[in-house]
Amino acid sequence: MRNTTYVLLFTLLLTLPVGALCRRAHAVTNVGTAGAQFLKIGPGARVDSLGGAFGALANDVTTIYWNPAGLSQLTKTSFSDTHTIWLADIRYNYLAFATPIEKIGTLGASVTFLNVPDMEITTLAKPDGTGLWFSAWDAAVSVAYSRQLYERESGVRLSFGVNAKYIHQQIHRESARGVAIDVGTLYHTGWRSLRIGMSFSNFGPEMRFSGPSLETGAEEAGDLRTADYRPFPDTTNPSRKAALETVDFPLPSNFRLGVAYDLVDSGSNFLTVALDGNHPNDNSERINLGMEYWYRKMAAIRAGYKFRLGPERSNDEEGLTLGLGLHLNVAATLLSLDYAYADFGHLQQAHRVSLGLKF
Repeated sequence: MRNTTYVLLFTLLLTLPVGALCRRAHAVTNVGTAGAQFLKIGPGARVDSLGGAFGALANDVTTIYWNPAGLSQLTKTSFSDTHTIWLADIRYNYLAFATPIEKIGTLGASVTFLNVPDMEITTLAKPDGTGLWFSAWDAAVSVAYSRQLYERESGVRLSFGVNAKYIHQQIHRESARGVAIDVGTLYHTGWRSLRIGMSFSNFGPEMRFSGPSLETGAEEAGDLRTADYRPFPDTTNPSRKAALETVDFPLPSNFRLGVAYDLVDSGSNFLTVALDGNHPNDNSERINLGMEYWYRKMAAIRAGYKFRLGPERSNDEEGLTLGLGLHLNVAATLLSLDYAYADFGHLQQAHRVSLGLKF
């Protein structure tokens, strides 16, 4: 009980600055001040249908993204593949893998890839298109480690996790590269099923775009969509006298504090509620609420909601999320299928499908 009190007091101290920043948000807004926005798209259809409330649940392999400390809860080798039909025909894919190693901890890795449909290049002289095309994509590769620090007979458990990632963004011939880390803790209080999770995501140096097209006098290059296909048309490249200077941009970091509790645990019926508070560096605070019901650990129904705080809440398009889950045992392998629906208001909807394996 003493350990639980210490953790709750520590959690309260951490949230005090968040409340102060929330009050300041009414005077100053940081919306649009961070880059690498694809890092804010959370993986896992299960998590998305819970409204993104996963900081304290953190019990599947996608927790590499949400709270790396949760990897310590995995008892089997796990794999997950998430495919998302995002807004504006954007495609988002996330692969994650983790395996527990006795007396060492749990190791994990993930790959994130986002791409947009090819677009035609336009200029002031040719606003309807030049006949040249370009592509844009983002990617991140990460390696994670988690370990349980201690466990008591009362059920008290404390875990720690870290996730290091390499980030790459590409727009036509311009690119930006960076590195970041996520750190997290997960605390089982020992009081019934109450868990508390905390994580800090995308902590790293600023990034900057660079590339040949930023240099004055550079040729117009692209994918020439003609029968006589050439990746870059032959042009005369005049001497370059200057280059456009780009500014550094910070990563979209976020502090997450979550709690989770099992309301019902009667064998056939299992009901869990979760709540996350988020403090991003490029927007006002958000509260995520989720609920998950399992019947015989075979079929699940999920629902969630995302609440934006501060002056930006009237312009926030995110809200209701819904989802379904199914577990199938095939020999010694557990196969999980999950689907999530997210309502984005005027931006319509987003759909996620995830496939998971435990063996």
